[in-house]
Amino acid sequence: MTSEFVDVVGVQALVKDAVKASVARLSQQEYEWPFNAASYTQVLTAGTSEYSWPTSFKAVDWNSFQIQEDTTLGSAFKSLKFMERDEWYRNHRDDDFRAGSAGRGIPDNVFPSHGSGFGVTISPNAAYSVVFKYYLDFSTISAFDDVTRIPTSFDPVLVDGALYHMYLFKDNTENAQAAFLTFEQGLKNLQSIYINNYASISDTRIRF
Repeated sequence: MTSEFVDVVGVQALVKDAVKASVARLSQQEYEWPFNAASYTQVLTAGTSEYSWPTSFKAVDWNSFQIQEDTTLGSAFKSLKFMERDEWYRNHRDDDFRAGSAGRGIPDNVFPSHGSGFGVTISPNAAYSVVFKYYLDFSTISAFDDVTRIPTSFDPVLVDGALYHMYLFKDNTENAQAAFLTFEQGLKNLQSIYINNYASISDTRIRF
């Protein structure tokens, strides 16, 4: 019964743990699964250069940061260029801090913050909105009606992963190994379909 789902024991508990482990392994296999794609709007604070990532953050697309158009603030759409944190330290941090809560203007660059977040420079002088694209971390499922972000087309791979963990928990090494190989092949197939897509390939090697 659904009311007893949380407290199941025995093989039912084993199945629960196996499915959760399969979901976690599949979700962590790639940083950029398309079903984990998300967008976030950060409203800047005048004089504040550094900001925290949103909840469930996993990875960011540094090329996606864009100031939004706002006629009341005098801002147009503007893509922020990536900057290394050390460059901010060397060339901009002192001026940003010196400007204090007034800020210096409309930011030009985005950089990795020292910790879990990002920074913008020049420091903002108004509440500009910055939109960026990122990828969500996986969320743990626990209730009987929890739904993951993973598409139903991934179900066969999730089942193979759950079987692998069930056999592993039961010390059935032979069947666990067989299920694991099937699971790994399924993951590789999904990576080929959803991740390894290139419109073009360029050679970045340098001839000396």
